[in-house]
Amino acid sequence: MDAVLTALDDAEPDAVTRYGRSAACLVLNAPVRLVDPAGREPYAGVSEEDTGRFAVDGYGRTLGASRVRATIGSAASSLSLWLSFPADDRLSAAAAQVQKHAPVRLAAKHWRRWTPGRDEAGYRSGKIPSPVAR
Repeated sequence: MDAVLTALDDAEPDAVTRYGRSAACLVLNAPVRLVDPAGREPYAGVSEEDTGRFAVDGYGRTLGASRVRATIGSAASSLSLWLSFPADDRLSAAAAQVQKHAPVRLAAKHWRRWTPGRDEAGYRSGKIPSPVAR
């Protein structure tokens, strides 16, 4: 850890690779669980176990799992949220609750609803409007 922090501290503010990426960065990936404020428990039906650990992409993300990824780099930093909300009538209230407490605005785009496929062996996604966009 000390070596990474030293590399970040020693890097010039605009130090980038030939591809334009930060020359040094620290990446933190952390699992999170969204909690229903009414019962102070994780939302029922929203977990990796409930979706059979269905892989949604080639980056290791699975349906039902929420994660936060923070990247602190010599030239740029970012915060990414991958949140699994309930896909039923609880969605709007759950998204509004997260938005109320998040230090950033949730994206107006990039919302998807996952539904079981016809063969019930997997899931299909479809874009939906943001439940918190104004």
